[in-house]
Amino acid sequence: MSKRYLSKSRFKEALECLTKLYYTKKEDEYANQQIDDPFLQALADGGHQVGMLAIYLCSQDPVSEGILVSETDYDKSLKDTTERFNQPGKVTIAEAAFRYDHLFIRADIIVKEKQTINLYEVKSKSIDLDDGGDFDDDHVDDKSSFYSYLGSKRECIKSKWVPYLYDLAFQKYVISKTHPEYQVKAHLVLADKNAKASIDGLNQLFQLQKKGKYTEVIVPDGLTADQLGNPLLRIINLDDVVEKIWHTYNVPNNFDPELDFERFVWLCQDIYKEDKRVQAPLTSKCSKCAYFVKTETGKKDGRKECLSRHAQISPDQIKNAVAYELWWGGRAVDKVLANNVFFLKDILPEDITPKSRKSKEATGLDSTERKLLQIEKEKAGDDSYYFDRDSFLEEAREWKYPLHMIDFETSQVALPFFRDTSSYQGHAFQFSHHKIHEDGRIEHASEFIHFKKNEYPNLAFIRALRESLSADEGSVFRYHNHENTYLRLIHEQILSGEIKMDAGEKKEILAFIDHITRHKPDPNDRDYISGNRAMIDLYELVKRFYYPPSAGGKIGLKHILPAIIRDSDYLRGKYSRKGIYGRNLAIKSLNFEDHQWIAPRFGLDPYLTLPPVHTGELQINAPGSSLRVADGGAAL
Repeated sequence: MSKRYLSKSRFKEALECLTKLYYTKKEDEYANQQIDDPFLQALADGGHQVGMLAIYLCSQDPVSEGILVSETDYDKSLKDTTERFNQPGKVTIAEAAFRYDHLFIRADIIVKEKQTINLYEVKSKSIDLDDGGDFDDDHVDDKSSFYSYLGSKRECIKSKWVPYLYDLAFQKYVISKTHPEYQVKAHLVLADKNAKASIDGLNQLFQLQKKGKYTEVIVPDGLTADQLGNPLLRIINLDDVVEKIWHTYNVPNNFDPELDFERFVWLCQDIYKEDKRVQAPLTSKCSKCAYFVKTETGKKDGRKECLSRHAQISPDQIKNAVAYELWWGGRAVDKVLANNVFFLKDILPEDITPKSRKSKEATGLDSTERKLLQIEKEKAGDDSYYFDRDSFLEEAREWKYPLHMIDFETSQVALPFFRDTSSYQGHAFQFSHHKIHEDGRIEHASEFIHFKKNEYPNLAFIRALRESLSADEGSVFRYHNHENTYLRLIHEQILSGEIKMDAGEKKEILAFIDHITRHKPDPNDRDYISGNRAMIDLYELVKRFYYPPSAGGKIGLKHILPAIIRDSDYLRGKYSRKGIYGRNLAIKSLNFEDHQWIAPRFGLDPYLTLPPVHTGELQINAPGSSLRVADGGAAL
């Protein structure tokens, strides 16, 4: 506990909530759902790869020439940085360490030349800044993307940019304090949405490898900046924005809205250095806090501790659902928490009912009715499910058999795999397709997965999907918006010529996509156009017709599927038997010989019954491993 430095990561947590400074870096004491496997997170967000690409861009030097400070120990990294920094002439350092008092940062890239330090903070986030300037202009004139306005047109940083820009301001502050004799210029390096790769295989030049607790990027020997093709990253000088953060704006935080930047930094340092607990107010955002116990491990639950201090009861006395568990609660939950209403059962109808409500456009529960139902069930201690059977059956009468259930697996990577594609270009590489026949028979009808290297998968994907769904005009189902979004993406790629095919096939596939999707002809349009066979959203059906208390108000499939199994004796009985789901069994499967989807040792969660996947050091769905296929990073 002797070296409690306020780092970039700790500063970012403080922006989210000052109380987190007490829970952070106590992995042995407090549960933290974000640290199960940093390598999987690295795979998912692409930040390490973008960071390495930026090193080549900013330095124009091969990494092998030793610009990377690889030491993880505080003192060793500071010593290494100082030795490099003091070398004469232009000096480029990646992961440079700087400390001022108990403030500590590792800067992604710094370039020292004469009396100037250029600081480059690299983010895998993308931006669309089509200002017509050259890539290396070192500035973008139009900064409107970063600003927002409060009441009376009071300028502030847009909320989505707060973590990035305040992080940059913090780093410039520490370096400026450490080296006041230098002028420090602050830049963000972001993926440029308008730039396209000019080479194939860019992503594969930056391979991720797990090294103990850390992730490293492996590049081919002798790789140079010239071999990387067109630059896909945008350097944006933000000194003017940082000046406003330092001297004009108050820091957006949940403790004291009147804090300026410097006072906030030193408050954070004092809290973290002294290991103090500062109790910030509870808000609806607390529902997303990672410091909670998911499965019993003997660790403390920070989220519950916060609630217990506000409610003035012990954590063990918290038995009821918390107010911030209200589905889609938002500002209404913020208001009741501010009035010291901490539990769902104590929320009054007038607390969440809007003064004016839109007339209902569909049968079933609207958003307010669903919230009220959740509160009523909690107040009564009623754990029975709600199902509007009559309204559901009335809607179901419009469906055409056989019913087609489809599910896509997709990926958006920071660095493109293929020439002429951009950062975060969508890759649709797998789908599954089940049919439900009118007599109740179910079958795994078809599937697709793309295994060919160096081939953009979207064309093969849409061809296979069209073939799978074209045998009849049965209704097609999805769960939420993902499938519709990707089909519209592929439609746009075909229309623009990014996906090439002959004129006849192009016309047919575009018509097929329009037939099964909904879209706005123009982004500014209010209304959607739906194809005659537009996919039916099961998420919307659940939201309107079914409420299971066991799902805790959530409607995500990972919560709803176990809830439906819990609530249905029929489903539990059917899928807990062997001899039901398999290649030559009652429910035809293309992947399993005989799979028991509900097994006593796994409870009611079918995801847990999937066999383990071993990939090097990663073990998914394996005994003793916390990684599950149902988790986004592990699935990817």
